[in-house]
Order: sequence, then structure tokens, then C-alpha cells
Amino acid sequence: MGVEVAVRGASEAELTEVRALFAERDCAFSRFRADSELTHVNRAAGLAVVVSPLFARMLRTALAAASRTGGLVDPTLGAALESAGYDRDFDRLEDDPRPCGPAVRGARGLVRLDGRLLRRPPGLRLDLNGVVKAATIDDALGLLRRQGFVAAGGDVAVRGAADVGLPGGETIRVLAGGVATSGTSKRAWRRGSELQHHLIDPATGRPSRSRWTAVTAAAGTCLAADVAAKAAFLLDDGGPDWLDGLGLPGRFVAADGTVRCNVAWRRALDPARATLEVAA
Repeated sequence: MGVEVAVRGASEAELTEVRALFAERDCAFSRFRADSELTHVNRAAGLAVVVSPLFARMLRTALAAASRTGGLVDPTLGAALESAGYDRDFDRLEDDPRPCGPAVRGARGLVRLDGRLLRRPPGLRLDLNGVVKAATIDDALGLLRRQGFVAAGGDVAVRGAADVGLPGGETIRVLAGGVATSGTSKRAWRRGSELQHHLIDPATGRPSRSRWTAVTAAAGTCLAADVAAKAAFLLDDGGPDWLDGLGLPGRFVAADGTVRCNVAWRRALDPARATLEVAA
């Protein structure tokens, strides 16, 4: 997943379980491992392939997220990411003078999952890491018997109070639930003469031109927060109101550093204690 994982509240045995969980998910879903199940599925030549129970569960979760966001959070953008130049682990990614490949729009409507039988057109390349990371954070928190948190790549799931840093240096105290940030400040590169990033607009098959550089959302789980943050980022100016319609707090940072918080964020945040309380 290309991220560091921080855990608080785990025993040594639980920490070993958390490490094993993240290693298992990375082995199964990395786009950059030749032996991952995701790579095997993406390279399969036929129209149908049988996937593992874990793969089926994560794909089902990703398709549900796509449905809930009107297709904004789309698991079929693997080829679009590669066209933008994100074709290796981010630590190995360098600016490339070559132009981008062709745009590849989202095609979630062409994916069918019946039990463990996956049907999709040849050449359609899945990328499930958008839900896998957040779901793994939630699952890892479930391994802890005590209060604590699990954080990875800017996303966190909390049981009991924890201080969470925000883009721009602010900190809030989260009592429970998940907080996730989607943005372009950390994962960006140049391909040709243009700046690229990993948040693809499924309607164009190209990196989004959203005005935001970072969107933070809070929800009852890290997965719900992560999906909400990505969708709100892609919705551009419509993101704050969209999150308000779901009753989810959101904090938006523009390129000039301006911060905008939606109504739900301002209501959830207790100014006296800087504490964010999110209903499950």
C-alpha cells in the first residue's frame, strides 16, 4: 500500500496480527506485485475468473461504494492510473517527459460479480486500493481488545479519544469512528508537461481538476470516511453540500491554503475542546 501504519492500544500479540493483516492485503491487492491476486485478475485473458473470498468481499465493497457515490469512487480505473503514469510503487515513481497514455473512463457497469465468479471485459483493469486500505484499517482496529487507534496513509479508525492531525497543521480530538483525507499534495508527479495525481475523474479518465488539494471527512468507520472524502474531492465545489446531505463532517483545503468546513463539520466540532464526535 506504500504507507506507514501506526497503532496504539495493541498488545504484542495483537500488533503481530495487525502486521499480518496488512501484509496479507498488500499481497492480495497491490497493483505493483507480479504475484498479487489483483495482478492475476487484471491479466486474466478470459471474460470470467474465479476470485478468492477476500477478493470477492473487497470488490463487492468497492462496487457498493461506487453505487453510493453515483460512480465517483470507481474500482475500474486501474488502466487510467497507468495511463497517467502511476504504473509502479510511488516511491519509485519519477517525472517522465513522455505524454500520458489514452484516457480510460470508468466502466463499473461492465463488472458482474456472482458469488466468487467475476465477469468483466478483457482489458478492464481493477484498482481496489481505494477501499482496501480503509477497510483494512477498520479490520485492524477490530483486532484490538482495548481502546486505541490504527492509522495508515492519512486515514485513521479510533476507539476511544485520539488526537488526529489535519492538513495545514491543525489537530482535532476524535472520540470514535473514522477520519480520512484524500488529496493531491503527497501523491503527485509529472507526465509530459502536466502535473498528474491519483484521484481520477471516472467521467474523463484523467486526474480530477478539482479545486481542492485536500478533503477530510469523518464517519462511523474509516471506510465510510475514505469513500466520502474521495467523492467530495471529485465533486469539486459541490463537495461540501454533498457531505452535508449525508450528515457527514467535511473539511476542504484549496490550493491557496483557504480552509472551508461544511455545516456538519462545524456542528460536530466542539470549539471549546476541539473534539469531533461522529455518530456510528
